Amino acid sequence: MPTTALERECTLLLPTDTSEIAKTEDLIQRLESKKDEDKIAAMKSIIAGIIHGEDMGRLLMPIIKFCTMSSDHTLKKLLLIYYEILDMYGSDGKLRPEMILVCEGMKKNLVHPNEYVRGSTLRFLCKLKEADILQSLIPSITSNLEHRNAYVRKNAVLAVFHIHSKFPNLIPDAADLIEKLLESEVDSAARRNAFLTLYHASDQKAMAYLYSNLDQLPSLGESFQLVALELIRKVSRTKAFAEVKSRYLRCIYSLTECPSNPVAYEAANTLISLSAAPIAVRRAVTAYTRLLSAESDTSVKLIILGKLRTLRKRHSAVLSDMIMDVLRSLSTPNNDIRKKTLDLCMKLLSPRNVQSVVGLLKKELLKTDSPSHDNSIEYRKILVDALHHCAVKHPEVVPSVVHLLMNYVGDEDQAGAKDVVAFVRHIVEEYPKLRVEILNRLLEQFDEIRSSDVYRVALWIVAEYAEERKVLDVALTTIRELIGPLPLIPKEALAQKAEEDEEGGDVKADTKEKKKELKSKVMADGTYASQSAAPSLNSNEKEGEDGEEETKFRSLLLNGDSFLAASLASSITKLTLRFVKMRGLGTIASNAQVGKSLLILSSLLRIGEGLAAKNKLDMDSRQRVLTCIRALLHPELVTEVYLDSMRQSFQKMLEHSKSSESKEDETDLDDHKEVDDVISIRQLMAEKELYDVEQDSADVKKAVGADAASGLDINSKLSRVYQLTGFADSVYAEAYLTVLDYDILLDILVVNQTDESLQNLTVELHTSGDLKISDRVQEHTIAPHASKTINVSIKVSSTESGVIFGNIVYSTAKGVDKRIVVLNSIHMDIMDYIHPANCTDTEFRSMWAEFEWENKVSVNTDFKDLSAYLDHIVKITNMKCLTPDIEQYSECGFLAANLYACSIFGEDALLNLSVEQNPASKKITGYVRIRSKTQGVALSLGDKITSNQRKDSKPNGFEQKEAKSAK
Repeated sequence: MPTTALERECTLLLPTDTSEIAKTEDLIQRLESKKDEDKIAAMKSIIAGIIHGEDMGRLLMPIIKFCTMSSDHTLKKLLLIYYEILDMYGSDGKLRPEMILVCEGMKKNLVHPNEYVRGSTLRFLCKLKEADILQSLIPSITSNLEHRNAYVRKNAVLAVFHIHSKFPNLIPDAADLIEKLLESEVDSAARRNAFLTLYHASDQKAMAYLYSNLDQLPSLGESFQLVALELIRKVSRTKAFAEVKSRYLRCIYSLTECPSNPVAYEAANTLISLSAAPIAVRRAVTAYTRLLSAESDTSVKLIILGKLRTLRKRHSAVLSDMIMDVLRSLSTPNNDIRKKTLDLCMKLLSPRNVQSVVGLLKKELLKTDSPSHDNSIEYRKILVDALHHCAVKHPEVVPSVVHLLMNYVGDEDQAGAKDVVAFVRHIVEEYPKLRVEILNRLLEQFDEIRSSDVYRVALWIVAEYAEERKVLDVALTTIRELIGPLPLIPKEALAQKAEEDEEGGDVKADTKEKKKELKSKVMADGTYASQSAAPSLNSNEKEGEDGEEETKFRSLLLNGDSFLAASLASSITKLTLRFVKMRGLGTIASNAQVGKSLLILSSLLRIGEGLAAKNKLDMDSRQRVLTCIRALLHPELVTEVYLDSMRQSFQKMLEHSKSSESKEDETDLDDHKEVDDVISIRQLMAEKELYDVEQDSADVKKAVGADAASGLDINSKLSRVYQLTGFADSVYAEAYLTVLDYDILLDILVVNQTDESLQNLTVELHTSGDLKISDRVQEHTIAPHASKTINVSIKVSSTESGVIFGNIVYSTAKGVDKRIVVLNSIHMDIMDYIHPANCTDTEFRSMWAEFEWENKVSVNTDFKDLSAYLDHIVKITNMKCLTPDIEQYSECGFLAANLYACSIFGEDALLNLSVEQNPASKKITGYVRIRSKTQGVALSLGDKITSNQRKDSKPNGFEQKEAKSAK
């Protein structure tokens, strides 16, 4: 189609209503008008028509005849736009003869007395790709290099640069012309363009000019300095550069302190590429940290943090010494930047800097108490996690950290308080010497806790580690005070019961009691009076009952918090069993404590039985309370189970978390080399091989997609081949799809299966979803039974599955009509965008509660083993199983596991697998629940599981190709 070809060549598109385009005769009359306004209107209409595919070939000569000689600047600009979108070749493929007149008009513009006309014409010539036209304009272009106006010189240099890059033979002496211009140029923009042109024309002359002006480089302007740094990086690995490297390094040192942030950033990058010496790395890191504090753009901060993470792999010692400079970026109000900064600094901790880091984090934590602090709750959680990491890695800071964090156990933010109490649980297990002090502090703050989740963890800590007699007595007393008076019945229910008893009582007894309450009292004047004491007594009792403040713990129990009631029962049972073990079984003190505990447990069973109760105790929690009652009735049978086995399970959980962290640290370091790897010694390499293998190989692999393709076997590669047309079609086409992060590359093989040539063949592709085609496909001519490979690039902006569809359009040599072959659509696989990731249980629960999109998939599989089915789900979804030691629980008949993955766009995908196995039929039933912040991720993962959860299911690619072939 003509529109496609025109859009490919045009760099400016004007949205215009096609109904407004005038007829050719009317346009010619307007062009012949003596008024420039009519000519301008005609030119705008002509440009709009050409853009929309109208044939305006007849208007070329009228335009040259009536518009070229005009002196109106707007009309001249429209002429340049018209020449840019004009098809300069005729039907025979040769340049139109009218273009000779166009060249004459260009020459007159290039010697025009107005600088704007000259400059705009020179800018237009930068886009021209016809060598025949440019050849006659070269003398006029080069003469503008000596023009008095800097605007003209700047655009003349750009014209020379683009012409020389496309057709070097047209200006063979471009390097000499630009070098001569640089000697006398004073304008910063023209000097920058000239140096850029010299850099691409002859890097040796560019280096010679730069070396001679190296001392003035800090004062030559930002644009020139950026080009100079780019040139230095390019030639830094040549033999000639090694001889003068020290002088360039001194200049780059000064540029790292440049007031311009882009120059300082590029200078730091150049410095790292030139030298690995500690002093050079230190100077570069100083520049990065200064930019972290100076720049307000979040994207720039993220880029700099990425650079620092890359440096950590090779220069961790230098970064460790400068960790306090990196932490200055915590002053930013963005919590994402704060979190990434702390993640980096936690990997740079050492015994030398941990005290300083902890001191700074404690100050930042205290700042979050201020009501004026932005995002204080989320930031406090990030700081608590960082302090937790510091305490685990470096035990010497535990005493100073734990006492500060204990103040936030009663924080109103539930997530932050849970992190603090989890940290306390970890410290109490790892450091036995601090247990007594921590437990006493925790018991003192029990009444300040506001969250049921925090109460459960705190009760577990006290019940497991209250091994000292004094701590044990204080723990039992504190818990009884939190529970309050028994039974556990709300005040409203007690008042209602009292009223019922009062109404149903004996009237005579009540009257008799009232008579007894009548008392004689001597008044002030000496007379006697009678007074009843009952009303005042009842009022006093009522005031006393109302005056008692109900604890938060008791209110949670009365509201029917089943989990908290079960945790309380288990904790009281442990404490009582330990009390009995210390005092002896059957002693008076032991029996008394067992009786008190049984009274509390029996009261827990009555939660929710009253009419005023909001919620009842669920059956699972009720069963657990009954189990604890049986344990207290026979303590000699269950003491070992309650006091020893539960702590061993917690210790195993800590060991698993440590091993997973160590594995992550090992995989994070990419500079690990095998014993038999080739050692690259720079001094022994040839001059053409002088490049940093370790630094450049990763970028090259990522650019060509080697990392993505290296791990695929032949079947996986074949699954990415999509058949687009049938074997009986005149044109056979198939595509090989490669996903490179944010880009999709399509290699389309087109085969001409006819006996005649196919002309103007193009592949017109369209997309649905968040896919966007980056470039238009050019037209090709394919000989009979020949083939052609066409490359198409597509941009991806989200994880949602998209569809690529379109058709092939061509014309034969015999006919003029276009022929169309419809292509089969390609459905993108979400597995190309997501990768396994890791997160804590707390983060998983938080995201699970936050995400609103859920997809529930019923399990329908022929697997007979629970672990095998879980492994299959992990494989087909490309997610990571967060549940540890899942294999040992597969024989119990049911399995529950959490899976997590993250997309390349930062989108989280959560999956919960809950299945059970029928003992008789061995059939697995259950559900897979998927949650995500976006609907597309949840639906795509659900479809993936539904179509591939059976053993004999085929990958989506093969299923799709079979369906299309059948179609």
